[in-house]
Amino acid sequence: MINAVAEHPVLPFAQGEWRVEPRGSLGHVLAQARLEREMTIEEVAAQTRVPIRYLHAIEDERFDIIPGRIYAKGFVKAFARSVGLCERWAGEAITAAMSEKRALVAA
Repeated sequence: MINAVAEHPVLPFAQGEWRVEPRGSLGHVLAQARLEREMTIEEVAAQTRVPIRYLHAIEDERFDIIPGRIYAKGFVKAFARSVGLCERWAGEAITAAMSEKRALVAA
């Protein structure tokens, strides 16, 4: 029996690309990773099947445009995976960013 965790470990970035954990805002990190891979927003949309308007919203950190937290988290994780970033990091980053924005609105 193959251990799925040992076979496919969750790395900070795509396998074989060890780097320091991303610094900066979630949208900036995703946009920078996309540009470093020389991908257009249209290519990311085609690969992830996430609508372009939502990818732009993610890069601009306008999560209120995305219909629901579950969709936002899924879209961010798909975006991260397509540009070679860790899904786990992206999931934690979107949760923190959305909590932060909610706290600001409540204040």
